[in-house]
Amino acid sequence: MSTLTPAKPDADRVPGVPARAVLRGPTRVLLRLHRRVLWGAGAVSVAAIAGMVAVALGADRVVADFAATGCTLSSTAESCFGHARVYTDHMLALDRLLGYVGLALLALPAVMGAFVAGPLIAREWESGSIKLSWTQSSRPSVWLVTRLAVPAALLVCGITALSAVHVWAQDRIKDPFPASWYDLSYFGASGTVPAAAALMALAVGALAGLVLRRTVPAMAASLLVSGAVTAVLSTLRPTFWPVERDVFTPNSRYVWPEQADVTEQGLLTSGGDRLPPDLCSDPTFDLDACFAEHGVTHRYLEYHPASHYWPLQLVETGVLLALAALAVYAAFRVLRRLHG
Repeated sequence: MSTLTPAKPDADRVPGVPARAVLRGPTRVLLRLHRRVLWGAGAVSVAAIAGMVAVALGADRVVADFAATGCTLSSTAESCFGHARVYTDHMLALDRLLGYVGLALLALPAVMGAFVAGPLIAREWESGSIKLSWTQSSRPSVWLVTRLAVPAALLVCGITALSAVHVWAQDRIKDPFPASWYDLSYFGASGTVPAAAALMALAVGALAGLVLRRTVPAMAASLLVSGAVTAVLSTLRPTFWPVERDVFTPNSRYVWPEQADVTEQGLLTSGGDRLPPDLCSDPTFDLDACFAEHGVTHRYLEYHPASHYWPLQLVETGVLLALAALAVYAAFRVLRRLHG
């Protein structure tokens, strides 16, 4: 009888004011079932943000203390040597802390992908609760959409906030340790790449959970695949955009481009052949004679300037989103085959 009784209207509801929105259905079930993990992840994220803010404020204090001594890093006065050493030691320690945070941001998507693969999907198959979910909660497609959309929304928002604070904190310690835009712990933890990597890892985790349907193997497979994709993309990253190429004579006063990510350098012969840069580096060689013997007429340098940061970011983001779309498509195909 209770299932046929209509819900009572809210007696305290003010006419003309919409009722409070309440999460219902599979989304509410998912959030309640994993609320401890979600609260824990939120607490860790808040702690990480607070830690990065503390690092940035600490860097400001170190800079102010050093400036109060009247010394600079270029000072030649002997009395400034100790102050400069203390300043650089403190700033180096803070820079290393932010570097560790950047590496953690690189690993975060893979960890969350493993969570989707195991506790969110594979465990339901392992325990048999999947049948109850499909008969009393929602259709299989809605079940999978919920397990993709809810973690995706939470993780993208969280990792975007962490990435923004990380970049802000890194900028506060750029003197005397400026972050190189092409460093693994900076490039992969800034821009649009972290959010795209999160979506890719979640999609891979869902696919692994549906294919293996065992918690531990699914988590291991998700971690392995997501980590492999990150490693491969990091290796292929320099090829995502055409490099700049400078050619100059060996004795010219060539100015090395600032913040350049060098991909290749070497020697050029008059016929255009490329030779390794250390061909004549032996101190026992006469440099001019060695160049003449091998027909070297120029040096060359191929690199990505700092202006290539966003082109490389967007290309890698596109690759990650394409992989995520393929994994989601494959996951729904597997789900259709399993459900019939």
